[in-house]
Amino acid sequence: MDSSERYVEATAHPTIGIVLLGGLSDPNNRIPLHGSSGIAYTIKNKESVARTRISLSDKKHVYTFNGKEIEESSRSPIALIQKYEERLKTKYRTEYVNFKSENQDILSGSSDAGAAALGKCIQYLLPDEDPFSMENNLRIISESVGRSLYGGLTVTDVSNHGTRTRQILNPEEFGGYEITAFTFPHERRPSDDIHFNIKKLPEYPNRVKNANYKLIELQKLAEKKDIRGIFELAHNDTEEYHSLVEKAGVIIITPEMRQLMKEVDRIRKNIWCSYIVTGGNNVFVVTRNEDSETISDKLRRRDVRITKLIVAGHPKITSSNI
Repeated sequence: MDSSERYVEATAHPTIGIVLLGGLSDPNNRIPLHGSSGIAYTIKNKESVARTRISLSDKKHVYTFNGKEIEESSRSPIALIQKYEERLKTKYRTEYVNFKSENQDILSGSSDAGAAALGKCIQYLLPDEDPFSMENNLRIISESVGRSLYGGLTVTDVSNHGTRTRQILNPEEFGGYEITAFTFPHERRPSDDIHFNIKKLPEYPNRVKNANYKLIELQKLAEKKDIRGIFELAHNDTEEYHSLVEKAGVIIITPEMRQLMKEVDRIRKNIWCSYIVTGGNNVFVVTRNEDSETISDKLRRRDVRITKLIVAGHPKITSSNI
């Protein structure tokens, strides 16, 4: 690092949907068409994070992600940095605002983590920045960034003015439960395949109503700290969501994933557990801590990676010389 370079570095955790988001206004503004919910997570006994650094220097550096130079686009971190660049240059009397980020042990939800870590850096450098404006600017990178920005269990409300996320349960409330990720060996579909196809369906207005109704139920469950009820709601939402996604011609759940989900349904008759499938190649199976290994052994199969996860918190500043 250049001795004259000033920097701030932050980490943020990736996320998993609970009430799943499907449908955005348009490719540029990316306003969600209904409310949603999610949790931040990390690998058990390990850190799953996006680690992001903003540096201020008189020497030009490239913007990098996972060691590779980022191409400029409407959804890249460069577009977000440009919104704050002049203020940062003026305040810190610097010539360049530079950026680098890398993902560490992330299975899914990396865009939320990367956007939140970048937002944490900017908030540190510009502490007067309005959190509502920050969240909505960060949607350039990821439409569900609020899940990572606040950590724990969050709800994202939507209005004509944008999104506002709030934490409704902290990570510690989930201490009796574990999430096992079963990662299947195939490529995930781009999320925009879902967002811009599902809203064309005649059933979509009902999905919007149901998702917003589920958020009311989720709030009640959170107030009672009914963790099992929260994951039951997520289990049911997975089924509703993917039945619509498949009608829109986007197949996320492969036959192999569906077979594992059927096995979970059989196990549920004797031992409580539930599953969540978002938009990737993971089936997330939720269990009580004491049942985690038993259920994992029942579901274990060749070529499917198993990873133990727990609910995680909000972003953190890890180092800075400013």
